[in-house]
Amino acid sequence: MDVQQNEEGITTFSIVIPVYNEGKTIRSVLENLRRDLDSFGFSGRYEIVCVNDASRDNSGEILRSIDFIHRVEHKINKGYGAALKSGIRAAKYETIIIMDSDGQHLAEDIPKLLENYETGGMVVGARGITQTQSKRILGKMVLSALANNLFSYDIKDLNSGFRVFNRFDAMRYFHVCSDRFSFTTSQTLAYISDEKPIQYVPINIQMRKEGKSMVNMKAGFRAILKVLQMGMIFKPLRVILPIVFFFALLTMVSLGRDLIMFNMTDTTLALFIATVMLFVFALISDQLSTVRREMWSLNCVTKEN
Repeated sequence: MDVQQNEEGITTFSIVIPVYNEGKTIRSVLENLRRDLDSFGFSGRYEIVCVNDASRDNSGEILRSIDFIHRVEHKINKGYGAALKSGIRAAKYETIIIMDSDGQHLAEDIPKLLENYETGGMVVGARGITQTQSKRILGKMVLSALANNLFSYDIKDLNSGFRVFNRFDAMRYFHVCSDRFSFTTSQTLAYISDEKPIQYVPINIQMRKEGKSMVNMKAGFRAILKVLQMGMIFKPLRVILPIVFFFALLTMVSLGRDLIMFNMTDTTLALFIATVMLFVFALISDQLSTVRREMWSLNCVTKEN
């Protein structure tokens, strides 16, 4: 296990937890987390970073009354992803664990995640499809199918919020990661595109007992748009070429009809021009993606040196 170590050779890590309107449960979640981590032998080897994303309830007051956490405050609500970014920036250890504040993630899974972690990659706590609320199963399947197709990767859990990764590696992708619930989705796809190793470890979750989930249909629609956006950044040909083939097929059908009727129509000409323009756009997008990634890599190497 290649994890950051302190002077005594003991594994150290930061746990980043975004908090928004979890006043009914956040104290018990944090106290249970500390108790479990200490019982696992991690005492003194970790920090808990809680980011209050401008909660409207008493979450902020509760966090201010807890002395064993590192607290970060947002004056305005910025979103789940933005809260994670703030927490990761504020963390003092290089190994980062993110988890939710509603008590769904269990501390007993942390040792399993750390055991499989290697610097430069990411370990994701993978939930079973049966652990997803029934009303979200269809949306989760559609989102996963889209991402798997665009990125040619078997993604076990696209947007799990329980994962381990390196702080610097994560910050490299902040500019393409969403500030909302799609942060984990975009982070996963960025790691896949740069061929960073991702391991999936099965975990169990418990349903929230208090509060209300902020994930809704609007968030799902944003997630689909984010997958397409990440596709355009890293795999533009896989996004655009299916559209090109569709227009090419329409052009051929229209041309066939025109040949039968002995009459070349404007529709066929317009479809042909659209097909050519889309194809050229796909090639340009692919070249821009290549150049961008080369500049990105050079910039990262410069910062490391």
